[in-house]
Amino acid sequence: MYSSYWNAYIDDPRLMLIPMEDHLVHRGDGVFEAFKIINGKIYLMKEHFDRLERSAEALSLNWPLPRAEVEKVLKEMIEIKKVQTAGLRIFLSRGMGTFSANPYDSKQAHFHFLMINSKMPSAEKYALGASLGRSQIEPKGAPWSEIKSCNYLPNVLMKKEAVDRGLDFTLGFDEQGFITECSTENLIILDQKNQLCRPQLRRILKGTTMMRVFELAQKLVPTGKIKSTIERNISESDLFAAKELMIVGTTWDVLSVTKYEGKNIFDGKVGAISKELLSLLQEDQTGS
Repeated sequence: MYSSYWNAYIDDPRLMLIPMEDHLVHRGDGVFEAFKIINGKIYLMKEHFDRLERSAEALSLNWPLPRAEVEKVLKEMIEIKKVQTAGLRIFLSRGMGTFSANPYDSKQAHFHFLMINSKMPSAEKYALGASLGRSQIEPKGAPWSEIKSCNYLPNVLMKKEAVDRGLDFTLGFDEQGFITECSTENLIILDQKNQLCRPQLRRILKGTTMMRVFELAQKLVPTGKIKSTIERNISESDLFAAKELMIVGTTWDVLSVTKYEGKNIFDGKVGAISKELLSLLQEDQTGS
């Protein structure tokens, strides 16, 4: 861990602490990003940093370190631990102050960088596919859904909901009946017209993995494996009618969903396009 509180690197978990009076702790007043380190390099670093800047700007949070210095510190962390593969979390907090709601009581924002051992997702899920259900948790509205803040209570309740139901994920819907997102993942579909579709960026976080997957998917258009990539409203009936449903995100990359609300999607098997997209993304990650 690196903390700008101390301007120091910390490798004792007992010291990896954030003071209680930090606004991030008692108000959720901060923003964060989750990265992957692959082959000793941070994947999609620019895209994650861009989103972190947008989130911070929306909350009037100033970076305590310039972007170039942040990159330098992260690279030093990787070199110190000689890491090839790991997870990385960046937290930007409002900083220490009083226990009031007043953000101006916090005098200095702080960065906390946490590097953790990455746990590989279950190979069985990639082979058999994931289960998905409809969430009963009200989705966050704009602009909160577009800010990756440390106030993730609806997301936590969605994950609890999935675990309680014995599902891998639950999916949010807005007031018009269109899909939003899962607790920490986006959902994309391959529809009956062979179009790869993502939901409109209205009540969802603009997922870095989702956007990169759609860039890579352009390689499949000339081959005829998909017709096109589009952004549109997606309803529950579209899910039942889809050829493929796919979870996309930093943790899972691309994961096929084979059941929605207990019913098979298409033939109930992992789809060919999800396999293609997973392969393209992993090749992109390793530079192969």
